[in-house]
Amino acid sequence: MYIRNLRKPSPNKNVFKFASTKVCSVIMCESTLEFDACFHHEYNDLIESFGSQPEGFKYEFMGKSLPYTPDALISYTNKTQKYHEYKPCSKIASPLFRAKFAARRDASLKMGIDLVLVTDRQIRVDPILNNLKLLHRYSGVYGVSGIQNELLSFIHKSGAIKLNDISSQLGLPIGEARSFLYALIHKGLLKADLEDDDLTNNPTLWISQ
Repeated sequence: MYIRNLRKPSPNKNVFKFASTKVCSVIMCESTLEFDACFHHEYNDLIESFGSQPEGFKYEFMGKSLPYTPDALISYTNKTQKYHEYKPCSKIASPLFRAKFAARRDASLKMGIDLVLVTDRQIRVDPILNNLKLLHRYSGVYGVSGIQNELLSFIHKSGAIKLNDISSQLGLPIGEARSFLYALIHKGLLKADLEDDDLTNNPTLWISQ
């Protein structure tokens, strides 16, 4: 078992940094696909924690013992864990890749952790990925301000309501309303349909139960 150190500078690799409020850490990613996956993990309520480049392991392939480091280790709220490998769909069709992945998964399962292949088609889905990236911009705002408490009270009384209606009824500029409200979504105090409702337009918002 071994751990790769992405914090060590390398002239051959770009490293992307994801600042996670969930795990209170900066997660180092080797690719933009791995970086984009972090947005899904950050806002998935079933995931307790996640990290990149976990401790690696050896697997047997064509008579050789080869090293392998998964792209991520995901820990769920039900206390299970999974390794993730991220790949573009264009890279997974070859018989060699599939045979290697099967061997890696066999070794992973022997350690009691499943290895899951996740493709760009699963990660780069709109509007959800763009919505999650937008929410992440508001992740640095801590606490809940007085006006945000007023907004929560207003939405609680109103029920599900459009962003533009909140803005007009409370006399808040749309940009200011969006900033306050999206920070509340990030904190889990408000909800929106992130899979189908584009947050850059006029989403419906409601109180998180």
